[in-house]
Amino acid sequence: MLARGTFAAARSVAPLVQRMPAISDAVVRGERDVSVKALRLRLASVKSIQRITKTMKMVAAAKLKGFQSRMIAARPLGERIQYMVEQIPPPLEEMNEKDLTTLMLPLTSDRGLCGGVNGAVAKATKLAMSTLPSTTSIFIIGTKGEALLKRTHSDNIVRTVNDCYLKPTSFALASEIAEEVQSCMKYDKATLVYNKFKSAIAYDTVEETIDSAETMEDRLAQFGEKFEFDDEFTEQLHLNDMMQFCLAAKLYSAILESATSETSARMQAMENATKNCGEMIDKLTLDMNKARQAVITQELSEIVSGAAAVE
Repeated sequence: MLARGTFAAARSVAPLVQRMPAISDAVVRGERDVSVKALRLRLASVKSIQRITKTMKMVAAAKLKGFQSRMIAARPLGERIQYMVEQIPPPLEEMNEKDLTTLMLPLTSDRGLCGGVNGAVAKATKLAMSTLPSTTSIFIIGTKGEALLKRTHSDNIVRTVNDCYLKPTSFALASEIAEEVQSCMKYDKATLVYNKFKSAIAYDTVEETIDSAETMEDRLAQFGEKFEFDDEFTEQLHLNDMMQFCLAAKLYSAILESATSETSARMQAMENATKNCGEMIDKLTLDMNKARQAVITQELSEIVSGAAAVE
């Protein structure tokens, strides 16, 4: 009785034992199918990203021509303003010895995906701040500048101006920013930090300084009676207007230089991203073909083994 029961139990378990290899093969085949499906989805995602980066490159290339033409037209104004200010004698030694209040004006972009243009301005601003008193104020133009400087110099930021690049840059916009800079706080000199356009693949991060009306008044006093005014009120009024115009002209030229550098950097970054997507697509296509070939080879081997077992 015991032997007969044991034989019956073994006979009932035998079909399960025979099915185990088939179940394990199905599991392996299922994993391979999932791998092929995941690679196909990832390949479609990378192709979609490549189409986006290619479109962004074309848009940046179209915008670059307009920005570059406006920048070239505005350069003479900034250069003549700089030449005019340089003709005024430098401050006296006693003025250099006293502590001057400096206002930092970094110009950054409102959007990302433009390479290291914003990082270069933030780095130059931090380097300049390390040599200035801890109470030096920062007036930021552009959203990305606030994000890069807020962690280390949040206490120094007095104002942030955003959305300067939504509409074509005009001298009226630069005048409004200059007026806001002068009304924001009192300073002896303002230092502009921005990217100066060189070519479609290169730019330089530069710093330019412009004096306030009070500092310029001390410098103009060295000319003597030639530039004396009727009264102190008229003198201060004219100096304020002149220095506000100088600051607006410098801002106008600097904003156009910064916008052109940003657009050229974005075009270059999107071109590199498109090339990287192409390389990734080639690699993913090769991996997907290998996975599909492995599945086909496995199925063929199962068919051959089944036919041999039947014979």
